Amino acid sequence: MNDSTTIVSRCDATTCRFNSDMACTAGQIEVSLSAQQAQCLTFSPASDAQSDQPSAQN
Repeated sequence: MNDSTTIVSRCDATTCRFNSDMACTAGQIEVSLSAQQAQCLTFSPASDAQSDQPSAQN
């Protein structure tokens, strides 16, 4: 496992409970990377969220 520290500068997952005005408020996150796509494994739907988790593409 590769443990490294970085800062999330912007979160586009507007339906995530950790998203506050496009900023991630989670204490720490895990990200999965496969091919050209990154996916936040810490994503948790907000109580009023109805949509799927977005993913980031490079």
